[in-house]
Amino acid sequence: MKNILYVERLKLKRSKLWLLYLIGPLLGVFLAYTNFFKNYDLFMQPGDNAWIEAWTQVALFMGPFVLPILVGIYAAFVCRGEHVGGGWKQLLALPIKHSEIFLGKFLTVVHMLTITMLILFIFFIGFGFVKGIKDDLPLLEVLGFLIRGVLACFPLILLQLVVSIRAKTFGIPLAVSIIFTLPAIIIASTPLGQIYPWTQPILAMSPEDESPIQSYFLFYALLIGTFVALLLYGLRSFIKRDVT
Repeated sequence: MKNILYVERLKLKRSKLWLLYLIGPLLGVFLAYTNFFKNYDLFMQPGDNAWIEAWTQVALFMGPFVLPILVGIYAAFVCRGEHVGGGWKQLLALPIKHSEIFLGKFLTVVHMLTITMLILFIFFIGFGFVKGIKDDLPLLEVLGFLIRGVLACFPLILLQLVVSIRAKTFGIPLAVSIIFTLPAIIIASTPLGQIYPWTQPILAMSPEDESPIQSYFLFYALLIGTFVALLLYGLRSFIKRDVT
């Protein structure tokens, strides 16, 4: 697995992914702070922490919009090389378990997403200080939102990987991501949002008083169940499918 992950990183080395790492978080934080300060009196109530209230806007823009689209792009990137010149045929002919190849690509996307979220964290803190937020920074709480956001993207990563492996063009996974992202903000406020992979990130990243989740035990049970079901399906379909 270590060698597979190393090869995946090598294949992505010249893809200029750093642009996506920067643009996605920058866009999310910019939109969040713009909306937060534009409606400051509406968001801030006595006793509220400005950092947490600003983070609710980050979750609102990143969770159902920016993150799902980035996941779709990242999944398409890790499969793009194999769709060129019979790459899948060559890869699957190697003495490597097909399950390890699939898991290697999954973990590569997780790594890419983790980098994105760390940059988001830096931008969020940096913009907040520049904008003059003077409340105490709840560092551990914000980090908790970030970690939950990454974990909540696991089912979505698996879904997008399955699509990217089957689709021979880069545009199809991106189109799927955009199409299913569009209704995410509406679905998030319904019971279906807890099992809809495109809304799970915003639910996980939102503070409890801003989230429609009534039972966190049920939400994380459904999240884990969705992840396990999609992982088993993804592994099974990849192992049995004749990828050419």
